[in-house]
Amino acid sequence: MARLHISGLGCVTLAVALAIWLPCGALAAAPEAMSSMVLSGGNSLLAEGSIALQAGRISEGIRLTQEGLKDETDPHEAASGHSNLCAGYVLLREWAQALEHCNMAVELDRRNWQSFNNRAAVHAGLGEYDLALADVHSGLELEPQSSILQKSLAVVEHNQKVITKRTRSVLHS
Repeated sequence: MARLHISGLGCVTLAVALAIWLPCGALAAAPEAMSSMVLSGGNSLLAEGSIALQAGRISEGIRLTQEGLKDETDPHEAASGHSNLCAGYVLLREWAQALEHCNMAVELDRRNWQSFNNRAAVHAGLGEYDLALADVHSGLELEPQSSILQKSLAVVEHNQKVITKRTRSVLHS
């Protein structure tokens, strides 16, 4: 279930968004994909974008966040906005745009474990499980007790095993 946290930065994090790539769509629900959200205190458009994304209004959330980023000067707020855009584009399965925003978020703030988790979601969506695992591990170095990252790790490892098993099965048949 989604949890709401209020703090200084604005960031939507995908935890079980990795469920997007579960084989056969075993888990899929945009509201559950958002595991935590931190509302921005200074930039109302970034905060409104976070709320819209959390509520499953993805296109609106992306639009509001893009508008909020136009005037954002604080690098941590900008990083959170880009991380939110990454999350929104992951939910739309627009991997190239998601990756662009995740990379920007990580570049602006390497201490935000949520951006690493979101980028792991992109890599998993692209089938790049080794890169996804690297990002989850980078996030865990920053926040070792994160249940969100632990869930992400479990889902990525599971999906990697399923794909490996399917590949071996195809090669042997």
